[in-house]
Amino acid sequence: MKYLVIDIGGTFTKYAVMDENAAFYEKGKIPTAKESEEGFLHMIEELYERYRDDAEGIAISAPGFIDGERGFMRTAGSIFCVHDLDIVPVLESRLNIPVTVENDARCAAVAEMDRGSLKGCADAAVIIIGTALGGTIFCGGRMLRGKDLFAGEFSYMLSDADDARNPKKLLAETAGAPALIRLAAEETGISEEELDGEKVFGMAQNGDARVLKALRRYTRRIAAHIMNCQFMVNPEKIAVGGGISVQPLLIQYIREELAEICKCYPHAIPVPEVTVCQYYNDSNLIGALCVHLSRRK
Repeated sequence: MKYLVIDIGGTFTKYAVMDENAAFYEKGKIPTAKESEEGFLHMIEELYERYRDDAEGIAISAPGFIDGERGFMRTAGSIFCVHDLDIVPVLESRLNIPVTVENDARCAAVAEMDRGSLKGCADAAVIIIGTALGGTIFCGGRMLRGKDLFAGEFSYMLSDADDARNPKKLLAETAGAPALIRLAAEETGISEEELDGEKVFGMAQNGDARVLKALRRYTRRIAAHIMNCQFMVNPEKIAVGGGISVQPLLIQYIREELAEICKCYPHAIPVPEVTVCQYYNDSNLIGALCVHLSRRK
């Protein structure tokens, strides 16, 4: 059996035809429809029409506050035309095919728990570094959602108690990938517009002391967040994902910073075990499929 799997992003929507073993038969992407809610739904319907003869179901990964069990999208991240949308009942009624939806960071986490770097763990956390900071926490093998679906929404965590009313001090601003660009610009004097992740890591790998200092400051912020996760849920492993997670230097520095932080405690504190997400850019698609298969058993 094959499935249409859709990963909705703020700029582009990726899609794939996959089987139950997560094998890819076709992949592509289109601009995300953001002008109206009906246009957003029509985008999904058009994708389905392309693959009607192949798809036995539609699995959706999307940003925002999502009640996956109910099939309800309270928000959709930067896709502001979508709010309070019962997307699963609406699409199932229109297309007469099983549909599931789940938050994108949670999909990435499910992929890692089901068949990736966290397979076999009962207690684990996933941190997805992108424009902001997404994530998911698992306890006893179950995903934590919370009363208002806020569990794992690391972006909204506070990073400065003395300036807690300042939205610029939310973790999204201080630890998202753009924060690394800002730190590198600050250390080098190069404008943010001239830098991107690839250039920053290229300079770091070439031994640029200024960029290495920026990377050290940045990974200390990520490490501090990981330590907070350690004391809140004490996971067996924490997997780091997102585009920049493919850079070995990022994970190396995070591990080094964690080791240094743990030395500061008056009692022996185990250093959190950090790994990298296995599936990188395909994790949302694979996780969305895993969610669909589990809910449609």
